[in-house]
Amino acid sequence: MRHPVDLESLHILFRHRIAPVAALVHIGLTGAVIDQRCRHGTPWQRLLPGVLLLGAAKPTREQWLQAALLYVGDRGMVTGFDALHLHGLKSAPVPSSVHLLTPRCSRAVSFGPLNLMRTDHIPTPVLRRGFHTAPLPRATIDAVRCTKSIADTRAILDEATHLVGLHALRTELAFAPRKGTALARKLLGDSPIRQLEHAVLSRPSPTAPRRRPLTPAVPPPAALPAAPRCPDPAPWPRSAPSRAPATIRRIPCHTAEEPPRQLT
Repeated sequence: MRHPVDLESLHILFRHRIAPVAALVHIGLTGAVIDQRCRHGTPWQRLLPGVLLLGAAKPTREQWLQAALLYVGDRGMVTGFDALHLHGLKSAPVPSSVHLLTPRCSRAVSFGPLNLMRTDHIPTPVLRRGFHTAPLPRATIDAVRCTKSIADTRAILDEATHLVGLHALRTELAFAPRKGTALARKLLGDSPIRQLEHAVLSRPSPTAPRRRPLTPAVPPPAALPAAPRCPDPAPWPRSAPSRAPATIRRIPCHTAEEPPRQLT
């Protein structure tokens, strides 16, 4: 009995021939049919848990990326060397595994060539060739953490610096863990671009107004200690107050026999 779904043309419904098992069940396929078509020598193959490749050929890099993103979920994004290739960098080597950036709370686990990098600070992804990709500064730092080659690290940092600038890389590197970034920190700190930036930032601007040095505030005088209180002196002996002799003022009086003088 022929299945109502055309299994030979089913791959045109899915991008890069990558299909989640849940999507196949939703359109009418049973678990027995899916298992039968994924056996050895059959036209389908399993790439990751719950993700199938509707084809028998060896999966391409784009198919691995599509399968990894479907397996991780909506908040996952491509990072590392694959992200650098999606951004257009030519100096990144071809990786052997697929690196994806996921939230720390994600239930997905590393499987086969898939290598998950968990983080508490998930950036906003950008769309590159149809894939959710980490921003170039974050992808650059994640890539140099996965290589021990000084030549590859230097080439990646030099090319990324010309695209996003040194400040963006140093800012992203400040939030990166110390493990695996010692070489990148040394190269970014000793590069001629870093020396030029340090010289420009440390040079005072000729148009900047000179500021008068601030006069330090004079501290208030310390409170003087209270003077010791002397005991009250002994009272003087009281004596009778001496009275000054009263001055008798003579008031002229006029008698009847002597009339008052007339003023002229």
